[in-house]
Amino acid sequence: MSLVGKHGYKETAVGWVPEDWRCEQLGGYLTLLTGAPFKSELFSSDGGIPLIRIRDLLRGFSETGYVGEYDDRYLVNAGDVLVGMDGEFHVVRWKGSPALLNQRVLKISEKPGHSDVGFLFFLVASVIGKIQDGISATTVKHLSTKDLQNLTAAIPPLPEQQKIAAVLTAVDGKLDVIARQIEATQALKQGLMQTLFSQGVANWPSVSLQEVAEVRTGVAKGKKGLKEPIELPYLRVANVQDGHIDLTEVKTITVEAAQVGRYALQSGDVLMTEGGDFDKLGRGDVWEGQISPCLHQNHVFAVRPAPSKLNSYYLAALAASDYGRQYFLSCAKRTTNLASINSSQLKAFPVLLPPLDEQVRIADIVAAANARIEILSTKKAHYQTLKRGLMKKLLTGEWRVKLDSPTGTA
Repeated sequence: MSLVGKHGYKETAVGWVPEDWRCEQLGGYLTLLTGAPFKSELFSSDGGIPLIRIRDLLRGFSETGYVGEYDDRYLVNAGDVLVGMDGEFHVVRWKGSPALLNQRVLKISEKPGHSDVGFLFFLVASVIGKIQDGISATTVKHLSTKDLQNLTAAIPPLPEQQKIAAVLTAVDGKLDVIARQIEATQALKQGLMQTLFSQGVANWPSVSLQEVAEVRTGVAKGKKGLKEPIELPYLRVANVQDGHIDLTEVKTITVEAAQVGRYALQSGDVLMTEGGDFDKLGRGDVWEGQISPCLHQNHVFAVRPAPSKLNSYYLAALAASDYGRQYFLSCAKRTTNLASINSSQLKAFPVLLPPLDEQVRIADIVAAANARIEILSTKKAHYQTLKRGLMKKLLTGEWRVKLDSPTGTA
């Protein structure tokens, strides 16, 4: 819907907004506090008050404590609005325990009588991209307090700010509930697998993966001089997630027509990633032929079990369990933040091999947990889309909230 020329709206530097809204720099509506340069020699891993650094913003907790003296004004409580001043400029409401505001983290507060801190949280989150776009590309982007203070935005009257914040906060509350449900289901799944496979270590035979499955490597990008080239969809590391295959974005790759059979996936193949973060080793899921034909990249292994010996879904669960991850970590090549395995190490993976009916029973238990996680993830995506739409409509005034006050705007 276009607001251009609409009755009750006016043209401003940020577009058409309601006539009773202001178009001003944010400096008059927020109070900013930058974190203190606490002494690193007083950092502690087992004591003190938590210290909030940029890495802690999204996860909502800190593993670093501070054991020195501090000024109370740097104390952050749950609900306070924080912004990371380097990198992606994440805007969050702190969800952890009381903690200290470290340097390069910014705390945003309202100006009483002029602004609502809940509204400022959503407003800053929506406009911070303008600052990022205006900063030249460097290794790390840096945010200053002036960047925020000088940013021009549409500001509704205080009662409308508060109502907009209440609407959006309600959606955030729903997202928080769903996130906790997903986390609890994932923990339950890991607990179930831990119990099932711990019992199996003592009772089931173990064979190397190559005895009961074929490990297939994928196609490499960038090959030149291809004969009879053909372009087909293929799966990358980004498509292979823990417990599901993400087909949101499937890219294509050019291969020789004669090589399609060599790299094409079959229904029942277990996809595993070659490497990534430590906790990603062994992750994967079963390919069910959602796209045909479909190839796989050389950083994604396709493991093709012998159906009479090994159930694909059981193998995927075993590889993702603590048992599987401990094996992969024990033989992986490691760098500072990453780890990887090669095909020989994967082929040597010691597979716990109960009877097929027991494999199916275990696979069904894990599948039930995965299905619950998938339902919750879909629900989460719905509310995230809803939130984005509401922010766009409410923060521009295209949709007006109904105020409880008789003097409010309908």
